[in-house]
Amino acid sequence: MTVPVIWVTAVALVLALIGLLVTLRSYRGLRHAQLTRERWFQHQMERLEREHRGLESALAGFGRHLDHVDERAGQLEERVTQLNARIDAVAAADDDEPGFGHALRLAAQGRVSVEELIDDFGLSESEALLLMRVNRPDEERASGR
Repeated sequence: MTVPVIWVTAVALVLALIGLLVTLRSYRGLRHAQLTRERWFQHQMERLEREHRGLESALAGFGRHLDHVDERAGQLEERVTQLNARIDAVAAADDDEPGFGHALRLAAQGRVSVEELIDDFGLSESEALLLMRVNRPDEERASGR
């Protein structure tokens, strides 16, 4: 019982065709998966680029804010210097009220409280607070005022 060659050839051809179809279907599936991954990566890249642009914008705004803070700090420092100079001038020229000069020296040395300035030297509360703030600004920065 021999099988004619034509049948063997036909079976081989059918098997080859089935193998080709399976390979083609696998290729299409892999190609579809690859396209899906590429779309996903593209979407992720676009999202990251949007976030990057947002961060750059936020950093630029923060830089402008810091510039404003630096400018304001310089203005405040200049104002404190002017106030110190005025207080020194008032203390030096205030011969009629030697108590004020004494209060100024005590405040500068940190040896007097606001209440003592009010009670002992007759200063108003705002004057006493001003003397304390001008003469002890480091404590105010440390306390967060």
